Amino acid sequence: MIVLSGMRPTGKLHIGHLVGVLENWKELQNKYNCYFFIADYHALTDDIKIAFEIKSNTIEVLKDWLSVGIDPKKSVLFVQSKVKQHSEFHIILSMLVSISRLFRVPTYKEKVEELRKKGIETKFHLNIDEERVEHIIRSDVDFIMKTFDIEVDKQKIKDQIYRKLKGDFLELLREFMKTSIELEEIPVNAEISYGFLGYPVLQSSDILIYRANYVPIGQDQLSHLELTRELARKFNNIFGEIFPIPEPLLTEFPKVLGIDGRKMSKSYNNAIYISDDSNTIKEKLRKYYTDPQKIRKNDPGRPDICPIYYLQKIFNKEEREEIYNDCKSGKLGCVDCKLKLFNKMDKFLEPIREKREKIKEDEILNILNEGSQKARNRAEETMNLVLKSMNLEF
Repeated sequence: MIVLSGMRPTGKLHIGHLVGVLENWKELQNKYNCYFFIADYHALTDDIKIAFEIKSNTIEVLKDWLSVGIDPKKSVLFVQSKVKQHSEFHIILSMLVSISRLFRVPTYKEKVEELRKKGIETKFHLNIDEERVEHIIRSDVDFIMKTFDIEVDKQKIKDQIYRKLKGDFLELLREFMKTSIELEEIPVNAEISYGFLGYPVLQSSDILIYRANYVPIGQDQLSHLELTRELARKFNNIFGEIFPIPEPLLTEFPKVLGIDGRKMSKSYNNAIYISDDSNTIKEKLRKYYTDPQKIRKNDPGRPDICPIYYLQKIFNKEEREEIYNDCKSGKLGCVDCKLKLFNKMDKFLEPIREKREKIKEDEILNILNEGSQKARNRAEETMNLVLKSMNLEF
């Protein structure tokens, strides 16, 4: 049985990737024939200029894979662009799908929504005179300082009040703009490339070219796999049974929250990376968002909504019940809680970091060359079957 999964090369991986994907891959490679690939063509669909970063990003991603235990002796590790059959079969599959079907793909709808929100933000910045806003707020702050005769560093206090008022004011404006502007007013189609629209067809090619039986995904991604299943059935019905209908290998992917309480992401600059050293991890944990109602150490906490406690459940399973109870009762403060987490997380990541530092670029390139050759062999077998079934073999 064959399992197929991949990652886009966006740089070093964070602990969300580790607990959400890589730990699962480690188990799968002991049960199935696994093909894990760097999806460099897919990375181009958001911004083609990332092409200049792909090679260096690929090396960083592979270092993380190898350091956590993804084994090239057990799995085929390769680069999408080094297996030309992905693109070749993509062309054939594109003849089997309509434009209207692609418009219904969830990733396309999500992209449209993202661009519309971006358009709203653009309108907001174009239509708001921020210099005028700044003048009004500073005038109000001056009035406040004159009203209260406080013997402190007045300029420092004024600057702090100004930043707070400006931030709150602009946030209110932003929310108002989002609710008052009709989303339909924002044109988006001009910003969506043909490559992005065809992204799910290329994704289908990635899966079917290896005649994969399983694709590890979360429950919320089932609709993304459905197009692949449709195309496999359609091809089989027209040209004969070649492709197994790939099944989802349903997996729980934990949503790891970042420093600011949002989903951990490189784009949000809120991530703890697998390769971060001890001091960097400690500093990032120190800044981590926690329960906003737990201000003082003895205040009762709400661990169920705290990102730090969520990480305790992953990296500090032995103490999680004690931490939960002590947090709720007010016995454990956030500083001590973060220190407990740091000690466990750093101990977990230390051997991974040490292994990562020993991996050389030449070793990475050799693994990718060998893996890509193995992938090409399997993909070529599939393309021969495809062309023969279509009577295109000469």
